[in-house]
Amino acid sequence: MDSARHKILLVEDNKLDQLAFKRFVEANAVPYDYTIAGSIAQTRSVLEGRLFDVIISDHSLGDGTALDVLKLAGNTPVVVVTGAGDEETATQMWKAGAYDYLVKDLSQNYLSALPKTVENAIKHKMMEEKVQLLSGAVMSTEDSVYITDTQGTIIFVNKAFCRTYGYKEEEIVGQNGNVLWIGKRQGNSTRSVFQTRTSGSNWEVGFYHKRKNESVFPVSLSRSPIKDAAGRDVAIVAVARDITERMLAEDKIRTTSLKLKERNEFQNEVAIFVAEAVRRLLAAGEIEKAQMVITDYLDISRIAADKLKPAPVSFDLAEMVAKAVDDLAPAANEFKIDLENATPAEKLLVSADPNRMAQILQI
Repeated sequence: MDSARHKILLVEDNKLDQLAFKRFVEANAVPYDYTIAGSIAQTRSVLEGRLFDVIISDHSLGDGTALDVLKLAGNTPVVVVTGAGDEETATQMWKAGAYDYLVKDLSQNYLSALPKTVENAIKHKMMEEKVQLLSGAVMSTEDSVYITDTQGTIIFVNKAFCRTYGYKEEEIVGQNGNVLWIGKRQGNSTRSVFQTRTSGSNWEVGFYHKRKNESVFPVSLSRSPIKDAAGRDVAIVAVARDITERMLAEDKIRTTSLKLKERNEFQNEVAIFVAEAVRRLLAAGEIEKAQMVITDYLDISRIAADKLKPAPVSFDLAEMVAKAVDDLAPAANEFKIDLENATPAEKLLVSADPNRMAQILQI
């Protein structure tokens, strides 16, 4: 038996039984710090200011019965003892909330059963408190928790599950867990199993579940068996987390990364073209034009990097285009690119898709 000392309240109006209890505790060194109340009135007074681990109560008292003690006990386990026990009385006590029921005998052998009964009552209470704590944690968690039996029938769901899947508790409990799965692959966007990156090189398997309204969404799912005292599987607890927002964020990051990569590649190609143009101008002695090309390229680079804000200027677009055409016409007639010997940047400008270039420059 546990060596911890327990606080015991004995409710007994018979002086001889009180004395027998005291002698038993002292003779057997039972670790009880006990208090004795001889009536319901005394019990009420004692319980107003003190807490006990277990209450041991006689059934018949001068001003009431063990039923009255049970009403005063609250969450404290009550063990009922009586000298005139029968099945009807025992059933009545258990229904009223008594933990156990012992019958007094003339030889007072029932006292020898008290220590074990008290220990079991305390352990039972501790187990109930743990179950309540776990139940509260499961019910309040933001993850969807559901439990199935070994045949897959859902026997428990928490509040988050009902919110996420759109079911009321009474609608889903009793159904087979297969109702949550989309079944066969229904396309790239609704495949039943997929992999998603968690961090670095770590990956986890995800699944697609469906709600009551048949809408499909991705979940991170973990399942664990619940075993009985013999180690046999009796149920399965599943914890599902809706990862829709996480996957959308990952897709956005991948898309942005791809756009940045394309922009960097294009900027590198343009830089090569500008360098080649500057080299040709310098070789031809066109130093001022080379400086203008470099200045314009640096300004465009600063604008693309948000380090230079262009100032709006009013102009006549038609007049500007007409002037540009007139100015460039002579040079255009003389300028030809030998595609076989052209640089990559020259080939890019000749063959590039204007829509793609515009899309990249607008990033």
